[in-house]
Amino acid sequence: MEAIFGKQTYRKGLILHPGAIGDCLLALPTASLMKQRLGIEQVDWIGRTEYIEFYPGRSAVDRIRSLDSIPLHRLFQKTESFEVQEHDPLVYSFAGYEQVVSFLGHENPDFEQNLLFTVHCSQSAQVLVLPPDKESYKGPIGRFYLEEIAAENQISLDNWQTPSPLLEPHPTDFSAGREQIQQLGINPDRSIVLIHPGSGGQAKCWAAENFILLAQLLQQEQHKVIFLLGPAERERFSVKNLRNFQQYPCFSELSLTQLLQVLACSDGYIGNDSGISHLAAALAKPTLAVFGPTDPAKFAPVGPKVRILQLEQALFKQFSEPCVHQALTLLREIL
Repeated sequence: MEAIFGKQTYRKGLILHPGAIGDCLLALPTASLMKQRLGIEQVDWIGRTEYIEFYPGRSAVDRIRSLDSIPLHRLFQKTESFEVQEHDPLVYSFAGYEQVVSFLGHENPDFEQNLLFTVHCSQSAQVLVLPPDKESYKGPIGRFYLEEIAAENQISLDNWQTPSPLLEPHPTDFSAGREQIQQLGINPDRSIVLIHPGSGGQAKCWAAENFILLAQLLQQEQHKVIFLLGPAERERFSVKNLRNFQQYPCFSELSLTQLLQVLACSDGYIGNDSGISHLAAALAKPTLAVFGPTDPAKFAPVGPKVRILQLEQALFKQFSEPCVHQALTLLREIL
């Protein structure tokens, strides 16, 4: 394919996604579809790099770029006043892509028209702007993305499955994860279950006392429990609950790549509807996700060993020993 920036000998696709960890992982199969069904050889991802830093080399995404490195605000201008100049950095940012999927700007018709114009300055391309969610779609939201891309390109999704694992750790990830576990004084060859009691929003957090009892029961079954506590958890939970969490070994202040490495060395994971739950599932780890106000039919983590405990709001927000035992039963099915 010939482009205004020189001869290009491989086919490129681009995903533009401003979302957080879980939202991006729900959209990650689109990169695999581009490669496997559309013949794209390189897939780039523009997003918040702190949430996608681990994609290259572990997924179908080959290269990442920061949202802040591109003047995307210009695409929100009124179409009648939008223009690009010779050697425009905005045109350079989208040059050479023949498939562009954006999860930004879906509510702004000017954005879509300006993006189309910008991409087509260098080459013809399929450009699709998708909403991160669609209320009328009742199935897994990631499937909605795939169906929209397939329809845009007039291809079939028959016999196509999301790759598993969606994220494939580097060999060095396992050695790095084992080292981090050993630094807690734990033998990484033991059966290890990670618990992340937090989430992006307080409303999505199962009552902390349930995780504490679940940890006790897992210890009785000879699993070693490690809690994952970030800054949000330390701010959100009471001093009493934090003290109970910290009776167990805890990881805190891990980067997402370090967290991936620890997850890669674990035998199971328990959490809420959170980005970390999506990360565990994408690594094909046995994952139990507890859902309250959000809909698992649409937003459940994607992976081959996922179990969902869905609770009514009243039960979700209180301590319930029967619910904890129900969670343990589900976890035993996949451990």
